[in-house]
Amino acid sequence: MLTKAFRAEHPEIEWDVIEGMRHVLVHSYYTIRPEQVWLTIETDIPALKPQIEKLVENGV
Repeated sequence: MLTKAFRAEHPEIEWDVIEGMRHVLVHSYYTIRPEQVWLTIETDIPALKPQIEKLVENGV
């Protein structure tokens, strides 16, 4: 789990959106639309990848 301070230090990443997706997947899985999951895989994750890679490169 990431601290609030860590999340605040990296506002370029949409932590609330990521957390919201996790919430749906874990708690509301019966409402999941496969098309929305696929759109996330195709669109959001590729956009997120370089942001995460930058954190890793910086030793975060």
